[in-house]
Amino acid sequence: MIIYHHAKFLTVNEQNDIFEQLWVQNGRIVYIGPAKEIPADATTVDLQGAYVTPGLIDIHAHVGTWAEVTEEINDANEYSEPFTPLMHALDSVDIRHFSFQHALEGGVTTVQTGPGSANVIGGIWSILKTAGPTLDSRVLVERSGLKGALGENPKNVFGNQYKRKPMTRMAIAQLLRDGFQRANQLQPLEQDEQIKHNTELRPFIEVLRGDMPLRLHCHRADDIMTAIRIAKEFDVQLHLEHCTEGHLIIDAVKNSGFHATLGPYMLTPSKYETRNSTPAIAAMFKEHQIPFAIMTDHPFVPIQYLKYCATEAIRYGLDHDTALKSITINAAKLVQLDHRIGSLEEGKDADFVVWSHPIFETEAKVLQTYVNGQKYYEAE
Repeated sequence: MIIYHHAKFLTVNEQNDIFEQLWVQNGRIVYIGPAKEIPADATTVDLQGAYVTPGLIDIHAHVGTWAEVTEEINDANEYSEPFTPLMHALDSVDIRHFSFQHALEGGVTTVQTGPGSANVIGGIWSILKTAGPTLDSRVLVERSGLKGALGENPKNVFGNQYKRKPMTRMAIAQLLRDGFQRANQLQPLEQDEQIKHNTELRPFIEVLRGDMPLRLHCHRADDIMTAIRIAKEFDVQLHLEHCTEGHLIIDAVKNSGFHATLGPYMLTPSKYETRNSTPAIAAMFKEHQIPFAIMTDHPFVPIQYLKYCATEAIRYGLDHDTALKSITINAAKLVQLDHRIGSLEEGKDADFVVWSHPIFETEAKVLQTYVNGQKYYEAE
């Protein structure tokens, strides 16, 4: 038993409680609450007045798959064809990549990572802890979503560079529909066979059955509407990735019932479809009660700057509590892992970050990062 004390523990639970002690055993939180008598056989850690939050969560990144920010050096995009549903994050992730160390330096303990957005259908994402001895030991969800992309990315890669389909948004939509249409035509036993043999229809069947969501990269308002339209057409769960112009059609997004991962913000518009990007969208989504998380899209904003992405949303009107939740418990809820991560509560994984100051203050520095109760980072 290890007991951490002399700190302010921000639980990020439903009541936003702030407590004085955190007890950890076998990688789990066994007590968090007011200070009480410490057992004689416990190990104590005096945090000397620091501030402690849950480990941060980025549910849209390419950690471990993208060597650098350049398109030429990465294992995230399979450029050979626009339709690659069998690509899988776990076949690409390098757990020794420096981005995992950067994540720990920034207090990020969980990431959703996988194929990028060059392809109309890019492949399968996974959710991982940012520390642990092996890849298998880090995996929280092996198949967390089928990643696809609308808009300029697949058009530019395949239409403009390779002079092949898709050259238009019409072709992108047709390619996206194709997998679902073919999967829908199969009888249940035929679908089972497709899953058993891991054919290219397997991911579409899993999405149709509700085993994982469709995760679509969409910036422009019309692309967001196309994503919603296709998801409704096949009655599948959709997660809007970026949703950059969602504030321009905010009622339609709310009425869709789908949720979004917003960002990244700290970039100049790299293409025409991101010209209306604004950190103010987070406050607008909060006002309209649309569930959202905030992302880095690492490496486009480095993973260690996740808290700054939330801070930028605060500068544009988002309240502090929701900003913290957007990179902790709300992110966990959107990937259905809030029973394990996202807040400091009894029974949950002991993923937490020790800060020198309150997290959104300018001086705030990560002092220590813990994953499953083990300290993996300590500032010099």
